[in-house]
Amino acid sequence: MLNADDAVTKVKESSRVTQIEAGISANELVEKAYTYIANLKEYSFNATILNEDNLNSEMFIYLTHNYNVSVVRPNKIRMNVRGDVDNRDSYFNNGKVSMIDIDKNTYGQVDVSSDINNGLDDLIDNYDISLPLTQLLYSNMADEIKEDFAKGYYIGKVKVDGAMCYYVAFPSKKWDINLWIEDGDIPLIRRVIFLDKSSEGEPRSIISIKWNINKKIDSSLFDFKVPENATKAKVVTIEEAKKLIIKKDEETKDIK
Repeated sequence: MLNADDAVTKVKESSRVTQIEAGISANELVEKAYTYIANLKEYSFNATILNEDNLNSEMFIYLTHNYNVSVVRPNKIRMNVRGDVDNRDSYFNNGKVSMIDIDKNTYGQVDVSSDINNGLDDLIDNYDISLPLTQLLYSNMADEIKEDFAKGYYIGKVKVDGAMCYYVAFPSKKWDINLWIEDGDIPLIRRVIFLDKSSEGEPRSIISIKWNINKKIDSSLFDFKVPENATKAKVVTIEEAKKLIIKKDEETKDIK
């Protein structure tokens, strides 16, 4: 089996990489892609994620979810997901986050920082809530990539959904990441594969992305309206959840 260095050498020897392309930096390609996304004022994309899920350490099952996402920087996100497990709509509108579980017809709302970068961080830090596909939402991913992935490989050029793309790969202790980035002046990320090396069986997540960067987005798309007969759920912070656990433990001890 070829290791990564052997694979790159083999691709170059097969003449799929020209002399000019042989000097291409995988890190620079990814930095360029994320910088381009960061500079978009408004955009939307459809993404399909296929996740490998370990079933009782016996086999992998495959779960598919489709995402419809719209972004207006610096402070608006709309994300709808439909799939095998999750069916949910999420709204980020100037610091007001609303999420509704379509199957249960329940919703929750929290307040975070008004901008996308800090607001998404607040969701994680204060509520342990993480939106999917945040690497396509943050505007500082180019800097994050520099810190997390020191070494990258440029594999060559391949077509993804009819578009010629640079194929790059990044190893790390926890994750291996493969990306396909469109060639040309619009370096959009067309496909991503994550390999989770820290989990049993090293499951993969395969993400295919179709972009729309030219269509004007109606601002009303980000306005959350409570659906008929929906039930509001209380959303607690991480600290509040810890206090509730401590209180429950103390009550259990008193009963004993």
